[in-house]
Amino acid sequence: MTAFLALGTGGVGTAFAEDTPTAVNADQDGNPIPQAPDDADAVVNVPAHPDGCPPDPTVSITKVKSTFVGDKSEWVSGQSGVTLSLSVAKGHTWTGTISYAAKLSESIIVSSAEETISGSISYAKTTTVTLGGAWKVPANQKDGWLALGSKGYSFNWERGSYNGGCKWIVSNHGTAKLPALSPYIAHS
Repeated sequence: MTAFLALGTGGVGTAFAEDTPTAVNADQDGNPIPQAPDDADAVVNVPAHPDGCPPDPTVSITKVKSTFVGDKSEWVSGQSGVTLSLSVAKGHTWTGTISYAAKLSESIIVSSAEETISGSISYAKTTTVTLGGAWKVPANQKDGWLALGSKGYSFNWERGSYNGGCKWIVSNHGTAKLPALSPYIAHS
């Protein structure tokens, strides 16, 4: 602290000055005074976060497995020793399956799967030729099946977005099983 001597008509006195100046926008006790934001600093319903969390809804895909995606209408089964057969005409179409907690556009899930897993994934596949096959259930197998479909993928999905605290908030979720390759006949 620095002491100053002041001389005046009233006699001799001392005054003290602070070593550091008072902070701008500080109250007498040194605490900041709340300030109103400038118009340019005001946030008006903008879904952005200073930490850079993506504000837009997005789809997260997990537990991806390669699998056979069969056509429910072109499926036969039988017991040991039975020969199973099926045939489909050119132009026959079948679809994958998507389950969800609340209705949404299935194209959102399909496009996310195309980006994340494989560009050949689709919701539906169509045969470009007449296709058929036969298979005898082996004697060492109690029963079996034969089905048209294609190789594809099964996976879990979540649709959600990040809140202001960068916490993932799920708005919908489910599973999917979608075809990816050309028509295929499989059996068990």
